[in-house]
Amino acid sequence: MTVILDIPSDALAERLRQEVGADERLVGMKMSVMGGSNPVPLYTFASAASFLKIGTYEEAMRPNNQATIGYIDLAALEQWVRGVFGDEELADAIKAERETGEAFGIVAPRVRKLLLTRAVQVAPVRPTAEGDATGSVEGESGPADGS
Repeated sequence: MTVILDIPSDALAERLRQEVGADERLVGMKMSVMGGSNPVPLYTFASAASFLKIGTYEEAMRPNNQATIGYIDLAALEQWVRGVFGDEELADAIKAERETGEAFGIVAPRVRKLLLTRAVQVAPVRPTAEGDATGSVEGESGPADGS
């Protein structure tokens, strides 16, 4: 299932860039073979987008594996995106993925892709040397035109 997210309104983009307070944070679990599960508070949409991850089977089977899984309960993520940020479109896409009934390891990479897509859509734009707002996304390296 491929979902194309519409470009969010300026108001929604601004909400998605904001840091939330402790009472609105999302809690993910950093899971590792050696360290067990540790809660990680997530205060921004971008931090949740980058936190959610699951490695490959091959990575998990490596000797002396130090890799971690960034687990976020997808129902909680859906509620957080809908309730805290008001992003109905993204929340509905997360819900659709969650309702496929597939295992977390199958669904999580697709949900991560949705989150990262939205994070790029709302990332602040760095002005070009001429001072307009057609420059590259903050954190990108190189020219905005990809050359």
